[in-house]
Amino acid sequence: MAQLRKLEGQVEVNCSAEKLFKMNMAKQPNIPNICFNMCRVEAHQGDWERVGSTRRWDYNIDGKSQYLIERIEINDEKNKIIHRRAIDGDIMKNQYKTFASTLCVIPKGNSCCVVKISLEYEKMNEDAPEPHQLLQFGLVIFKDLASHLSNVN
Repeated sequence: MAQLRKLEGQVEVNCSAEKLFKMNMAKQPNIPNICFNMCRVEAHQGDWERVGSTRRWDYNIDGKSQYLIERIEINDEKNKIIHRRAIDGDIMKNQYKTFASTLCVIPKGNSCCVVKISLEYEKMNEDAPEPHQLLQFGLVIFKDLASHLSNVN
């Protein structure tokens, strides 16, 4: 019987939680210029923020090009929480039956915040890897975004 698993990580960054959360939700055609491993991000269906909208992410991990299409299931702007579920992509084809992520941006003063990422997934089989690389990839993206926001102010 398959088992739902959870993997969590966090990073503290020098950036306003409000600005970082808004940047993550806004249309960002320049993300590939900010984040080294991102190739492209686009609204796939709907817009960039609304529940039910989908986005396609094209990215590289360990030199391998991959894509992921996710659906926004929760967008809580007040508490800076977004929950997304993968509906298509390379990881859904041969590694995970289900894959979802929850992002929480927690203010720690005016110019600092903590980014928490929680991944919930069900492996297709026991040989499928734990998604440590995906978690680290997500944390690095937020470090890059925070660094960019700090440099433009």
